[in-house]
Amino acid sequence: MSKMNLLKTLGLSLVLMSASAQAMTLDWSGGYRIEWTEIDRPTLGEPKDRKAYGLNYLYLSPKIIAADGVNIISRFDVLNFDNGSGIAHPYQHSQLGQIWGSNANVGAANAGNQGSVNVRTSQLYLTMNQEYGALLVGRAPFEFGLGMTYNAGKGAFDHWYDTRDMLAYKIVVGDWFFMPVLSRFNASGFGQGGTISAMGAQLQYENEEAKSLIGIFQEQVKGANSALDYTTGQINAYGGAGATSTGALDIQRTNFVLGRGFDSFGFKFEAGFQSGNVGVETSTGDSVAVNGYGMAAELYLVRPESKWDYSMKLGMAAGDSDNTDFGAYAFDRNYNVAMLMFNHRLGQADFFNTNVHKDSTLSVGESADDESVSNAMYIAPTVNYAWSDRLSIRNTLVYAQLLNEVQNSVDSAKDLGLEWDIEVIYKPTERIQWVNQVGLLFPGGAWKNGADNFGNDFTFGLASKAAISF
Repeated sequence: MSKMNLLKTLGLSLVLMSASAQAMTLDWSGGYRIEWTEIDRPTLGEPKDRKAYGLNYLYLSPKIIAADGVNIISRFDVLNFDNGSGIAHPYQHSQLGQIWGSNANVGAANAGNQGSVNVRTSQLYLTMNQEYGALLVGRAPFEFGLGMTYNAGKGAFDHWYDTRDMLAYKIVVGDWFFMPVLSRFNASGFGQGGTISAMGAQLQYENEEAKSLIGIFQEQVKGANSALDYTTGQINAYGGAGATSTGALDIQRTNFVLGRGFDSFGFKFEAGFQSGNVGVETSTGDSVAVNGYGMAAELYLVRPESKWDYSMKLGMAAGDSDNTDFGAYAFDRNYNVAMLMFNHRLGQADFFNTNVHKDSTLSVGESADDESVSNAMYIAPTVNYAWSDRLSIRNTLVYAQLLNEVQNSVDSAKDLGLEWDIEVIYKPTERIQWVNQVGLLFPGGAWKNGADNFGNDFTFGLASKAAISF
C-alpha cells in the first residue's frame, strides 16, 4: 500500500470513529458514602439492645446517549447490603450498603480478607424525549411531591428507594404536564396470573420562576392472591392472630402536593389518602379493609443577608386499626423528621402500627433505620447557623404524640416526648459533605403503653457520615 493510500485509509477510519463517538456517548454519575451510627438504648428499657454499626456504599449510574433525545439509564449498587450469612435478608434490596466488618467468607475468623458480594442492578430504563413529551419504559425510580409516600431515595444519605417496572408518557404543555403510568410490581412468570400491577396518572403544574407547584397523582393497585407474599407477621399485623391471606389486593391511592415560594418565605404541603382491601381475612373470615391518610408540611424562612435561617416540618398520619379495618397510614422510610424518632425502631411494642411494612422478627437492636411516621402527629422546628461558607450548625426540636393507643387501653398516654437533634455540617465543596449528629430523646408516657409499664428511659444517638457525589 502506498503512503498516500495509507494516509487516506487512516483519515477515513478517524472520520468513522468520530461519527460513531458522536452517535453514542456514555455519561457516568454516582455517589459514595460511609457512615457510623450508635444508639445507646433503642428499647428505652432493659435490656438496652444497644446498636452500633458502620455502612459503606457506592452506586454508579451510567447513561448511554444512543441518539438525540434517546437515553438508556441504569444503576449499579456496589458493596450492597449483605449480612454475611448468605441467607436472604429483608434489607438485601435496599441501598443501605455493606455493614462495616460484614464477612461473606466461610470460616471468617481465619480468613485473610472480607470476602466479596455481587454487584446488583437496581435500575434500567429507556427515555425518549420529544418536543412536547417524553416516553419512559423500564425499571425506573419514582417520586412525587415531598417524597412523603413515593420517594426515589435521591438524597446523599437515603437508605431506601422506590422503583417500578413501568411504561409512562409525559405530555408537556407550558408549565403543565400530564403523565399516565402503567406499572407492574410483581409477576410470577410468563403467564397472566400471579401479578401485582397499577394504573395511575400524574397531573402537575410547576413554575420555577414563580416558585409555584401544584400536582396530583392517583393510582389503583391490584394483585392476585397468588402474587401476595406477606410474611406471617405482616398478615397478623393486618388481621390479628390467625389471619390468612386468601383474597385479592385492591388499593386506591391519591396524593396531592401544593407549594409556593417568595423572597424570604416558602412552603410545601402534601396529603395522601388510601382505601381498599389488602387481600387478608381475619380468623373469622372477615375481609380486612385498608384506609387512612397522612399530611406533611414544610415551611422555610430564608434571610439572605443573615447567617441564620429557619424551617419547620409538621404533619400527621392516621393510626386507627382493628381486625377488619386497618387505617394506619405510613410515610416513606426516607422521609426523616428526626434522627431517632420515626427513623429507628424504639420502645418495646409496634407503637406506630408499621409492622405491616417491615419485618417484625427483627428486634430494635438488629434493625436499621426502617421506621416510618404513622399513628402520630409531630412538629419539628429547625434553626440553622452558617458559621462559615463551609461549616454550618443545625438544631432541631421534635415533639410528637400518638393518635391512638397501641393496645387501645384507656390508661395509655399519647405523649411520645421531645427529641433534640444537633448537626454539624462541613461542606468543603458542593459535592462533598461530612455530617456529625447527636440525637437526645426524652421519651413521654406513651412508650409505657399503659398497664404494660414498658420502659421510657432517656436515650441518645451518635452519627458521623460523609458523602461524595459525582
